[in-house]
Amino acid sequence: MTGETTTSLSPTARTGPTKASLLPLLDDAFAQLKVPSFIHVNLDAVALNVDILKGLSSPKTEIMGVVKGGAYGSGLLPVVEVLLEKGVRELAVATVAEGLYLRRHGINVPITILGNLVPCEVSDVTQHNLIPSLSWSQALMSVPRESLVYPDGSRLKVAINIDTGMSRYGVQPEDLPALVQDLDDLEVTILSMYTHFQSAITEREKNQKQLDLFLSASEPYKCRGITRHVAATTGCVQGLGTDLDFIRPGGAITGLCSGSDKEGTNQFAKKRFQPAFSVIARPTFYKLLGAGRHVGYDGTYTTSEDEWIANFSTGWSDGLSRRLSNGVGAVRRISTGERCPIVGRVSMDSITVRLPEQPLPDEVFQVLTDDYDEVTSAVGMARNLGGATYEIPGNWSTRLPRLYTRNGKIVKIYLSLQYTC
Repeated sequence: MTGETTTSLSPTARTGPTKASLLPLLDDAFAQLKVPSFIHVNLDAVALNVDILKGLSSPKTEIMGVVKGGAYGSGLLPVVEVLLEKGVRELAVATVAEGLYLRRHGINVPITILGNLVPCEVSDVTQHNLIPSLSWSQALMSVPRESLVYPDGSRLKVAINIDTGMSRYGVQPEDLPALVQDLDDLEVTILSMYTHFQSAITEREKNQKQLDLFLSASEPYKCRGITRHVAATTGCVQGLGTDLDFIRPGGAITGLCSGSDKEGTNQFAKKRFQPAFSVIARPTFYKLLGAGRHVGYDGTYTTSEDEWIANFSTGWSDGLSRRLSNGVGAVRRISTGERCPIVGRVSMDSITVRLPEQPLPDEVFQVLTDDYDEVTSAVGMARNLGGATYEIPGNWSTRLPRLYTRNGKIVKIYLSLQYTC
């Protein structure tokens, strides 16, 4: 490949307001961490996003915070701490293992497991006071009836997932009465019923049909005090199901849009959600190369003139996709807001970046930006890679340290390989 890049990423391209005000805090972070690259999670953004979600729902509607996948990559326990501080009453995760992790770290609020319960998980669910999701009764039928109790002697509580169109987990609406009867026969308490929207933020009508089907199927059980929830991130933005007992946001808590299309992202951004996750780095080496120099493995990039090339110590082993090589991706120069293209291949441990000039001593860049930039943000990377927005922060490993800030101060640090989920 020659000096041409695969997208238009002029070194002087500006991306809006800079984040130069962050620099004193980041200088302190580099001094404490003693590394050239780290993950920054802004817990102020999490708190702001919770307030926005409250404003998008009815005053009587509570929040069930979905924190699966390590709170979508931002860090399970630090995010949960903010949620509880902000009055979130219940949590949800994908797996029993995630629920056990929260219990072992002293989280005692109700925790719903969104994955369908299987027989081998029943004992962990009851022992640790978790609320499993059911699409059928097989798992409970396979264990002794007397084992379906929590340590305090109360009967097991469950959530019923109703399939209204996603066609993954979920009981079919016409089979719901039979499932309810099975659970009644087992003396299991049905705590809630829910469904999950299939369609994007821009397809409100399709999700409305699912909501109508869910409300029709679940209406006969309202008199039993069973709570209902449907609105995940997409529903919260669309205003669908935001007047039920709970909303169930996940990605929105850490400022992640549920899709990467431009129209949907614009609708999400207009609600003023703030991404919490970013990756911060300083060059570990830089040099001025003349024209005709090949850069990186297999020389897939060739300089076309004198060019400043900088190395950054992060790569695909940390979570930066290899497909961001050769101009598909870029990093943000914080002091000016410029995008600087990745040239050559993203390798296991490093990237090479073309700078417009020799960098200043201790200059700071964002490898992943906490905004909606078309190239450097999670949503921009997802769009350009044909991936999901959630996977961009979710794929980062434990090798980079993680630094958490609140009220403009550093409040928690996980050093390299210390972070667990």
